[in-house]
Amino acid sequence: MKRSLILLVIALMVIPVKAQYYPSQSIEKPVRPMDPYWHTGNLFQHLDVALSLGTSGIGIEVASPICKYAQVRVGYELMPHFKKHKGHDVLVGGQTSHQYDDKGYRKETNYDKARDLMWREEGLDMYDHVNFTGRFTMQNFKFLVDVFPLADNKKLHLTVGFYWGPSEIADFKNDSGYDGTVACITAYNTKYANASPDDVIKEYGPAGVNGGVFKNDIKDASGKVIHKAGSNYLLTGGNKGTINVAVKTNSIKPFLGVGYTSIFTKKRPDIKWAVTGGVMFWGGTPSMYTPDGINMTKDLNNEGWSSVSLLSKLQVYPTIGFRVIKNIF
Repeated sequence: MKRSLILLVIALMVIPVKAQYYPSQSIEKPVRPMDPYWHTGNLFQHLDVALSLGTSGIGIEVASPICKYAQVRVGYELMPHFKKHKGHDVLVGGQTSHQYDDKGYRKETNYDKARDLMWREEGLDMYDHVNFTGRFTMQNFKFLVDVFPLADNKKLHLTVGFYWGPSEIADFKNDSGYDGTVACITAYNTKYANASPDDVIKEYGPAGVNGGVFKNDIKDASGKVIHKAGSNYLLTGGNKGTINVAVKTNSIKPFLGVGYTSIFTKKRPDIKWAVTGGVMFWGGTPSMYTPDGINMTKDLNNEGWSSVSLLSKLQVYPTIGFRVIKNIF
């Protein structure tokens, strides 16, 4: 009998038992290898750090479980400043700078007359177009909650939360090489506004970069119509002497998505990858505000501005992101 008891004690000592420390209970409790990631009584008992890359930008985040079926992710994302260049015509008196007769010969336009006048009288030149550079400026803090609906599957998750950041997500500015043309347009319009009714400049009309055609009448605070429906909108320099169009959405953007998480290899379960797709609700069609307050996406028809046409269709912002995750503890 004594020999049997000794053999039993030896057998128990060689059986491997894993333990998890529970500060709230101050005891060690056996944990089977298949026990859940979360254990009751120990909030924020794990911490993951991740790098992210996707259509919402590049970023860094931390994550920790808050209950058996959910974890919280907090981070920051910045959109790289991708740029797009495009030129837009200068209009004078509602006419394009270049026009041709039935035989294909170029006709003199109001632009030609206005350019010649400004060169002779002011020594300023006016190009027939202005190049613009558009770039993303979006950056956001994010607070997301991953919910794992399947008790025995911590790979599939639903994600809810919000992104928060500056309302301006992109901008369009005239290239610096065209500052002279923008300055010439401003000087010409000042001369036009101050000229007497019988001055020849009144025959040419105002000048500016083609911004589109007004959909409806635009009125000032007193109710006076300042832009008629169907008339051309002319972009001109603001107080800084440049044309800057700001693209804006809501600062707080709710998010809803679905994702999948898995380990790279069984030998390193502490390193995982995840992909999440969803939509960012940024408040409907983004607004594109010009220096004088016109909203290009809502007030104008913009056949020449492909960026405006694209933004007009984006009521929500679709996102897909990839993360590399490292478990710290």
